[in-house]
Amino acid sequence: MDTAHGLGKERKSSQAATFTLMAPPDILHDGPVLLYDGSCGVCSQAVQWVLAHERSHFLRFAPIESAVGNELRARAGVAPDVDSMLWTELREGRIRADIRSSALLRVLGYVGGPWRCFAALRFVPAVLRDAAYRAFAKVRYRLRAQACLVPNAQERARFLL
Repeated sequence: MDTAHGLGKERKSSQAATFTLMAPPDILHDGPVLLYDGSCGVCSQAVQWVLAHERSHFLRFAPIESAVGNELRARAGVAPDVDSMLWTELREGRIRADIRSSALLRVLGYVGGPWRCFAALRFVPAVLRDAAYRAFAKVRYRLRAQACLVPNAQERARFLL
């Protein structure tokens, strides 16, 4: 039986039903997936900001700690201890992930409008951008309480759990 999001199939075994994830490249054929820390209030607020300001409406989202997030992260070769924002997509037939500041720049480019001007920061060496990203990431839990993002009915189909 297909799941509600078309991400996998449920298989019945003699013991219990199990959920099997479809191949992540299949998930990414419809466009990129932004992985975010699902228990981070700042991260959840950032996803809400993207939903409010985007122009294209094709980006999908998944908590990094979800089955989809873990699978995409593993297939992209990102270490399990990386809890950064990840922009995942198919490039040249392979799953690729931009992490930390590079992922943030991809998001701002996706949102477009005046936010696209931040793309000029890609000329700043990644080591410097990522140092700033890590400094902010260390305090993000102190800035905002833990939060569970609850998308509205229109947005729900774009969340891969």
